[in-house]
Amino acid sequence: MQLVVTTSIINKKTYLMTFIVWAIVITDVIFGTFLDALGKPLNSSFGVILFITMSITVFFAALYALRDYMVALRKDLEAPSFFNRLYKATPIFLYALLVIFGAIIVQMVLFSQYSTYLLILIVLISGVAILFFGFRTYKFLSWFKSSVNRRHNIMILAFAVSSMLLRISMIETTAINTKVLVFSRPPSVDPDFHSSNSMASRHLSKIENIIHLYVFLVPQVTAIAIAETVAVAFFLRYFKDRIGRAIFWTIIILPPFLFLFGIFAPQLIKSTASEFVYMDPRFLIFRVIGTAGWVLADFVIAYAYILVAKNLRRQTTSSSNKIINYLIIAAFSTILVSPTTNNWITNNSYPPFGAIARTFLVLASFLFSMGIYSVALSVAQDAELRHLARKDAKEYALLGTLGNAQENADIMQKIVKHIHQHADAMERESAVESSMLDDNEVRQYIDLAIKETRGKKDDRTVGA
Repeated sequence: MQLVVTTSIINKKTYLMTFIVWAIVITDVIFGTFLDALGKPLNSSFGVILFITMSITVFFAALYALRDYMVALRKDLEAPSFFNRLYKATPIFLYALLVIFGAIIVQMVLFSQYSTYLLILIVLISGVAILFFGFRTYKFLSWFKSSVNRRHNIMILAFAVSSMLLRISMIETTAINTKVLVFSRPPSVDPDFHSSNSMASRHLSKIENIIHLYVFLVPQVTAIAIAETVAVAFFLRYFKDRIGRAIFWTIIILPPFLFLFGIFAPQLIKSTASEFVYMDPRFLIFRVIGTAGWVLADFVIAYAYILVAKNLRRQTTSSSNKIINYLIIAAFSTILVSPTTNNWITNNSYPPFGAIARTFLVLASFLFSMGIYSVALSVAQDAELRHLARKDAKEYALLGTLGNAQENADIMQKIVKHIHQHADAMERESAVESSMLDDNEVRQYIDLAIKETRGKKDDRTVGA
């Protein structure tokens, strides 16, 4: 059984390169999360060599994979808007970050230290994610507001909330990280610097700790574990029969529970709401559970996108291939957003583990902004088109079939044309294709709706 779904653009090499990026980012996050346990072995020549190897490999893999994603999204980025130009600049941001990493590596090799100001540059450049998340929040809300049936588009609203919360958390962490690196860290860091992942090492005031807890952590966790899960639940509702109820409920319940339990159980145990105690050494086991929870949640949700793509793969239309590209990108963005929004760059370890994860927030937010948005709107547009097709088909069926075959064919063609016109209008507005663009699929759906309507009409006639 084939585990992955490929297209003419996103192939197995793309999968491999993206997985390499994910593996290195996760490794970087683990080093940051468990620095108190792993710090000494990493603060050595081995650690420097490992950091250099990870940095070179992750940039090569990311730029290789990004090339394929940019090709897959080429049509979506054609419109001459500010944000499309910003999205197209994603490779430039990564190359700029690559130069910064090169400078860090040179400094460590030649001088056994690195400049803290280079980390500040990483924080500021990766702040472009704030724009990506913010723009998609606006687009999601605009679509939800203009949708015909808002009750059926809760998925869009949930994704909007997720994007908004991620944007809020990134604004806070960008500001706090910059403040910590400027005022609480030395200009340069060498092997003798005592790095720490504790909240106390960041020298935040009581107010700043509360802000960090409620403006960074709570929105981040809510976005990933609650808002995105709700959105994915409504998304998978359209495909529940295809993936199975057991898989559906496993996706919806288990991973978010583990994530939330690992993050917030220490807060409840210590009975505090004014400080973040997740990093307290006494709660190490909860760090393990929390980390395992969000990694599992990411993979389960990503696999759900792949399952849907595998079902759509049976179709051979160009539009279905386009949707499959969206689904694959959405899956990859899911496994990258969570680790890259972790905040360990201010650990200031030597070498600077935690910086890699922060760096690839640019790539993760780009994939999230394009992939998740395109998948969600494609499904929403598809639902609206099916609603329109059903409405037109009912009107046609209720008119009866008094005309000849040619007249009926003409009416059918008008319905198909009407649906295509509506699809084109939605595509111009959202820059996202619907999966329901193939004439045969539209006709089959209309025929089914007509039969259902006539069947109900006949039942009413017999009952009378």
